Amino acid sequence: MDFLSKGKVIIISLLLFLLISVFCVPTSADVRVATSSKVFFEKNGEPYNDSVSLKVTCYGYIVDNSDPNRKNYWRGNYVRREPGTYNQTDVFSYSATVDHYGDEIFEQFYLNYRVIDYCSLCGETAGKKFCIDDVGGTPVLNCSMRKYGIEFEQDSDVCHLSTDESKACYGNQSELQAQEMELCDQYLEKFDKKKLYPTDTRTLERGGVTMVITPEYDACQEKADSIDLNCTDYTKEVACDDYCDPEGDPIQRDCAFYFEIPAYENGTIIGTTIGTDTELPVVYCGHDIVYRYNIWNLNNPWEGFELFL
Repeated sequence: MDFLSKGKVIIISLLLFLLISVFCVPTSADVRVATSSKVFFEKNGEPYNDSVSLKVTCYGYIVDNSDPNRKNYWRGNYVRREPGTYNQTDVFSYSATVDHYGDEIFEQFYLNYRVIDYCSLCGETAGKKFCIDDVGGTPVLNCSMRKYGIEFEQDSDVCHLSTDESKACYGNQSELQAQEMELCDQYLEKFDKKKLYPTDTRTLERGGVTMVITPEYDACQEKADSIDLNCTDYTKEVACDDYCDPEGDPIQRDCAFYFEIPAYENGTIIGTTIGTDTELPVVYCGHDIVYRYNIWNLNNPWEGFELFL
């Protein structure tokens, strides 16, 4: 791989890192997000350290071609369908097994085109099954994007951790490239319907006007794209395994999931869903806040913590 290609790969990975959003609303890149999630099960308000097999299932609907508002999904102004106007189905699920309190899982949570109403959790531990009706309106509760992304090179084991200096450098580089590319429009030619062009002629639109791409325009674009400020010099070389998931993808998001295993005060696990055998709701969502019920805190039983969006 030549030097220019390496730079392009690194820039692309940085752009993907900056474009990804973290909640179950339309994102700006149709990609999966490598995520490290710590799972914390508790019972009777205490950390639970036995093995738990769990499955989280989310219900809602998928935005498909039949949705008249589909074109607005990526524009950030998508309007959810009114309740009762669609068939609520399971649109996303994941399964995992955690052996200890705070074990790490690596689900990438592909949520694009999914509009989620709520998620439920069913699990099994110590031979007992349990379910929680509603663990929130998204499977990615209490998550935050990592401030520094991993820059990696194809066909290489070398990984670089971005820094404030490298981010500033890439910003300057992009600005210089954009300025140079603006000068390239002078080499475009207005498309002439009366003129016969070669079959491989390429065109683009500028202000509603069709323009012909010339060799001079291509050369100008290539020159602009070749601007390289050696921003990798400001990154920190790290071991890829320490910053990537088992699939080798750079981890971009961290989550922490807290679940309370439904149990009576004597510690017996309730085998049916929360809300039918007990009045103890376990987790619910407010605006940008997740609330967890702690039966041992009589003064303020609802423990709230902010979502990092």
